[in-house]
Amino acid sequence: MKKIVLALLVVTIGFTACNKEPEPLTRAQIKQRIDSITAERIKESDAQARLDLEHRIKIEVKVKVDSMVNASLHPATADTAHNKKPARR
Repeated sequence: MKKIVLALLVVTIGFTACNKEPEPLTRAQIKQRIDSITAERIKESDAQARLDLEHRIKIEVKVKVDSMVNASLHPATADTAHNKKPARR
């Protein structure tokens, strides 16, 4: 019986010793963690922005090239709105 009580006492002391609360972080440690998280997020954001840019360039450049080719094949006539001269008064 004494061995069981002694074992329970040792186990109880062991569990309570393991439940120490961590020491609060200092301002320098907090700043370091914030900087490391921010740096990682910035890298991820830059990588995503590069992918988005490459995707948009493929789409928008094709439209612009098609427009320029189409304009060179079919020159604008004098009666289109953007080629009209302003009326004199």
